[in-house]
Amino acid sequence: MDSWKCYINGILADRNVEDVAIVGLSDNRCVWAAKPGGLLAAISPQEVGLITGQDRKTFLLTGITVAGKKCSVIRDSLLVDEENMMDVRSKGSDSKSICIGKTPKALIFLMGKKGVHGGLLNQKVHDMIVGMKE
Repeated sequence: MDSWKCYINGILADRNVEDVAIVGLSDNRCVWAAKPGGLLAAISPQEVGLITGQDRKTFLLTGITVAGKKCSVIRDSLLVDEENMMDVRSKGSDSKSICIGKTPKALIFLMGKKGVHGGLLNQKVHDMIVGMKE
């Protein structure tokens, strides 16, 4: 468990990252590790099911929720081999970029601080995906 805590703390040391969660893709789709008290710690198994499901058109039109927060899908390549990422933006006055990456066993959620461009998060998630495959 300490290794997850160190991993999460390392991610949060990045000045662009406000919140992080690692969510398992197996049976119960639960949060494996997250920022203590962070919004992303509340990601539900139902949200994970929708994000990883085969019906991609519906949420491109209606959006998704991440930890109960309504989001617009900016780019969806989550199920595309060698890309495995989705970029979303939370709605509301405090909107923020969220990047979701998929590994064979988990989803990685990174939320940027206010004003941080999704491209910065995208690169960080990509590096994390590569690191988890090694």
